[in-house]
Amino acid sequence: MKIRFFLITTIFALMLSCKKDGNGGLSIKIKSISSNIIPINASLQVIFDFTDNGGHPIDSIYMSKVRINQNQTPTLNDSFGLSAPSYNGTTKGQLQLDLNYSGFLTSAQSPPIIDSTHNESDSVIIKFVAIDNANNKSDTVSTGLIVVQR
Repeated sequence: MKIRFFLITTIFALMLSCKKDGNGGLSIKIKSISSNIIPINASLQVIFDFTDNGGHPIDSIYMSKVRINQNQTPTLNDSFGLSAPSYNGTTKGQLQLDLNYSGFLTSAQSPPIIDSTHNESDSVIIKFVAIDNANNKSDTVSTGLIVVQR
């Protein structure tokens, strides 16, 4: 069971670390994030610059959270496929994602308790890959450390 989990995790990590496939010239870069510290029930706004030399509209954005806390604990679903925000089909531009707290940002199923009123925050790095209508994949881009307060 542990070997199977390790193999699946390794394959997933390799897929995320791959650079763009070159077929469509799809590229994304993180232009800005609204904050590195997310208070309870707040959201995170991520703005991407994109270039799509293949002329195919971006269809979806794949998001994966990596929890890097020292205290290891089971995590919630940390990978999502998101519909890309609509845009006018240009080959260059910006996309904005608004990620809500409980749906996309929290990671630990049961965060360790610090004291009677506080739980350990989730320290995460979030990775993104864009996919266009022709199934071309962009390079993987990552946020810096983001602390999601719990």
